[in-house]
Amino acid sequence: MNTTKITAAAIAASLSFAAIAADPEVTPYRPGVGSPAVLSAPGYFELEAGYDYAKAAGVRSDGIGLTLKYGISDNLGLIVGVAPYLRVRGFGESDTGVSDASVGLKFVTKLNDATAVGAQLVTSLPTGSSAFRSDNPNVTLTALAGFDFAGFHSDLNLGWTRLGDGVFGGSRNRYGWSASLGRAIDGPVSAALEVSGTRQSGANSTQVLASLAYAVNKKLVLDAYVARARAEGVTGNGAGFGMTYLFSK
Repeated sequence: MNTTKITAAAIAASLSFAAIAADPEVTPYRPGVGSPAVLSAPGYFELEAGYDYAKAAGVRSDGIGLTLKYGISDNLGLIVGVAPYLRVRGFGESDTGVSDASVGLKFVTKLNDATAVGAQLVTSLPTGSSAFRSDNPNVTLTALAGFDFAGFHSDLNLGWTRLGDGVFGGSRNRYGWSASLGRAIDGPVSAALEVSGTRQSGANSTQVLASLAYAVNKKLVLDAYVARARAEGVTGNGAGFGMTYLFSK
């Protein structure tokens, strides 16, 4: 083999190694309420899908949610979501249908290797079935912060929602917050705990959610969670499972 062929082979090998080394990893947002201060890899699509169950005061809800994410750049991402199946049952009545779709932009920047901050703007679209549709868009603006320390990762959210449709006797402004803490516990297995809440016209709700995730590979993560929530003196339980998948180019 002559020098030119050796050089070409070395370049090809180095490019192949670089491509492997730069192979992006999936970045799950679910199953918590909050939005982590991370983005999907630029130029890649990710799909999140999950089943959610909740029951409180004799009312039960079941739903399947889908979220499609796209990394526009290192600092900007697109998020599109919908629940194609929702069912609420209680007190002898039942409603089944589709939720409003939502679309949003997420901005994240790293301050250093351990800290990232950002913001997320999401609006709903009146595309749902009659039982679950808001005729006017609900707009949510959320501030994000993420931290890595001592093997743990934490995310903090603080958000404001302007409800499109008025609530009888209540404000159209709703405020929300969340704080999570997670870490890898055994190879591909990780665990997280999240506390979150909302406030609207003096009415408070809180939730505690515990989750486990299993990284099948760099492109697929499976998750499961249990949750307990309290609002206006009523306590409810929830659970669910899902996955996040990174599409190849």
